[in-house]
Amino acid sequence: MAQPRRATIDLSKATTISALGQAKTELTVTIRPGHDPTLEPISFLTRNTHGLRAVLAECKRLKELSDANSEPGVIPPFIWIIPYISNRLPEILSPIPPDLRHAHRPLHTLLSPATAGQPGDEALDISLICEEWIKMRAYDLIASSPRSPLRIRVGTFNVNGKLPSQDLSPWVGGRSRPSHVIPPLKDLSPLSMSEATSASGDYFEGKVEQTDSMSVATRTTTSGASDVNTSTAFFTQSSASPSRIMFSSSATISGDPEVPDLLVLAFQELDLSTEALLYSTKTTREEAWCTAALAGLGEKAVGYQKLISKQLVGMLIIIIVRKEIANCFGEMKTTSVGAGILGLMGNKGATAIRLVFNPPLPEPTSSSTSAQPFLPAPHTLRPVVLTFVNSHLAAFDEICYNTTGWLPTNHHPVNGVSVRCPILDDLNYRINLPDADVRTLLAEEPKLESLSLLQQYDQLKLAMRTNKAFNDFSEHTITHSPSYRFSSGVLADDLGYDTKRKPAWTDRVLHMCSAVVEANQISYSSHPEITMSDHKPVSSDILLHVPVVKSEKLESYVRSLWRDVMDFENSEEIPRIKLTSSALDFGKIFYKRSAVQSLELENVGKVSCAFRFVPITNEAPIHPDWLNIKPMSGLMRPGEKLFITLTANVENIVARRLNAGSGRLDDTLILHTSLGKDHFISISGQYQRTCFATSLERLVRLSGPARSAEGDSALLPEEDAMNAPQEVMKLVNWLMSNATEIKNLFLSPGDPALVADIRECLDTGVELTQPSTCDMERVALAVATCLLELLESLPQPVIPVTLQSRCARVSSRDEAFGILDELPSASVNVWISVTAFLHFISQQNPTNTQPLDVRRLADTFVSILLRDDLDVVAPISPICKRNFVLFFIAPG
Repeated sequence: MAQPRRATIDLSKATTISALGQAKTELTVTIRPGHDPTLEPISFLTRNTHGLRAVLAECKRLKELSDANSEPGVIPPFIWIIPYISNRLPEILSPIPPDLRHAHRPLHTLLSPATAGQPGDEALDISLICEEWIKMRAYDLIASSPRSPLRIRVGTFNVNGKLPSQDLSPWVGGRSRPSHVIPPLKDLSPLSMSEATSASGDYFEGKVEQTDSMSVATRTTTSGASDVNTSTAFFTQSSASPSRIMFSSSATISGDPEVPDLLVLAFQELDLSTEALLYSTKTTREEAWCTAALAGLGEKAVGYQKLISKQLVGMLIIIIVRKEIANCFGEMKTTSVGAGILGLMGNKGATAIRLVFNPPLPEPTSSSTSAQPFLPAPHTLRPVVLTFVNSHLAAFDEICYNTTGWLPTNHHPVNGVSVRCPILDDLNYRINLPDADVRTLLAEEPKLESLSLLQQYDQLKLAMRTNKAFNDFSEHTITHSPSYRFSSGVLADDLGYDTKRKPAWTDRVLHMCSAVVEANQISYSSHPEITMSDHKPVSSDILLHVPVVKSEKLESYVRSLWRDVMDFENSEEIPRIKLTSSALDFGKIFYKRSAVQSLELENVGKVSCAFRFVPITNEAPIHPDWLNIKPMSGLMRPGEKLFITLTANVENIVARRLNAGSGRLDDTLILHTSLGKDHFISISGQYQRTCFATSLERLVRLSGPARSAEGDSALLPEEDAMNAPQEVMKLVNWLMSNATEIKNLFLSPGDPALVADIRECLDTGVELTQPSTCDMERVALAVATCLLELLESLPQPVIPVTLQSRCARVSSRDEAFGILDELPSASVNVWISVTAFLHFISQQNPTNTQPLDVRRLADTFVSILLRDDLDVVAPISPICKRNFVLFFIAPG
């Protein structure tokens, strides 16, 4: 704050001559946001000293608040003011980390609401579009940088209150060898850690002192890394109340590809005693399990050390690291969330660890084949953030916890990824089927097919499909049997599962990855040889390929990009773009066959230009549901050209509507230029009708091929309708004449190109050709696949949903045939034609595997002929529906 050297006079407010002689106090106030020299200060002039005092008092209060939440010795960046000057600082360099989930959302969904002629928040939209433009080019730079692998082994184990009594090597080391009992552990372990290590909410430097073989983490505050934002996220769940581990990271490691660089172990129900629930500071159980884990590494344990841990009653998360890279970790922070009794107690909830990783570099050597020791990476390399969360949540409760209080969202020194992870839904994920169905499928062969069918009813996958939880997380394909619940001294079934608890996959590993880090979940398995608990431990090996980027190079590049586009919204020049065409004709658009058009844009103005597609009204979509546009928004510098790709694709939902309509695809797109004008683009296409995605009732009334049917006027009167769709009968008759001895019919997919040709024959009325003998199997598989796709595309299944519960209750062939009396004639004839053919081929060339093949055929057609919604709360038993189908197709 300063007083100008010479007072000024505001003549506009001088009403009398005497006013000209009055003394006025003028003060200038200059605000310098943060300590970034590239940010220009903001200056104000005022005579209102009373108002100025209030402004300065508020600035002082906010600065004190910022200082109170800053690390000692770190210059505070004035977090509170960043939202007001965000257009001056690229997000990729901002001390406020982005939300990793938002990074997976398309940019156009983040922009402000806007319509034709009514732009939204232009300043916000321009800022977001510029940020995306800069980020994409920064990613290009990162993509061209060297990549380095980091192998992480994640394990989760609900130990049911037990102490370790078996060899853990299959779980922690990935080695399968006979399990044996290990001697009882001493009360105290040499791996005891100081209380500082597990103190919630503290920061730790990755410095480890070796004292009498004890790994002791020294507690120190650190300054943080202000340029960390490359990341990945992982999550695991376990227990009769599941557990999760979330992990954000990127790194640079080399060495033995079979040896994990980082071992992250999550335990649940470590201590089930009432005393531990109320109050516990003992680390005996933690030490026992850590000792057992290191013992499980065998002779390689000498190369590892415990890095950090966090325990909350029965929840424990431990990170063990290779000694060679231990000094690359710093700024470790732990926290816990109690969500048990009364929503607060620590018997349920989560424990978490976050740490900053400075990638190491191999020491140069003349021999590329010799072992290379690791050296800490220079500080010029961009560090990364890793976050692990282990949770243990109550069965059948809905819970939402948010870790933003300790993750980077509200902590400025670590510019990492904000992993705000609301978890909504019943988090004790089970299998949404009756207990008897689950056990029947688990006992069947082939095992992978049975597990695949079971996973269709897995509640966690349902939550992910319906976006209720774990949006954008990924999980490796499950190929192991459910890890819960095994007999622990109680009655068990033939597979070892407790007869009173339904088996389930309650122990899971999920991950989320940033755009610049490639994460491959290369293994995912349970370890049934470890039998001490009612859960089997689950492990997963995750291999990260991460970029090694120099911070100075990336920052310089980003700032140069930012300077190119940061101020164009303040220019007096109007952004101008030119379109190569304002009308696009897709021509003929076929079912499940993409048609592509491109639109060229050119920035013919003198300033950068941001654009986006907007709807015509608030209620209207931006584009029709049969069209895909890429990109939906973007930025161009002066003279730059850009191609927008428009793809027309008609799938089942759209085809069902179009088959009964005019078939004309006409619409108008609005391309909005920020701070400029709107461009209107007309699009058109001629939909080619198909028999696919058409109801049985309509198919039997078609007077000719579906392609020639023009609206309802082309339909036959109801009294003249055919008994069954000619397209279905054509496929069944061809198979009956040519494919009764083809192996794996309906069980192996046909050639997609050949399936498309057969579909075209059905739509145009062209007869199916007779293939040569050598090509018969290929054509037969394609015809069978086409029949499956035709039946699956029906708007309603052949057996209506309203009758499926009755189908599941039938106990005899007569009862099964009796239900057909309640079906429409078209449905009855389709059912009889298809099942009669299946019955015929199931009797051909009987072998020892024939009953298995018949069951597999039944399962294939159950999901089509008796299709239901897998997302409903209580789906109908697939075993009972299979039995219904078997009454029609099984031999004898």
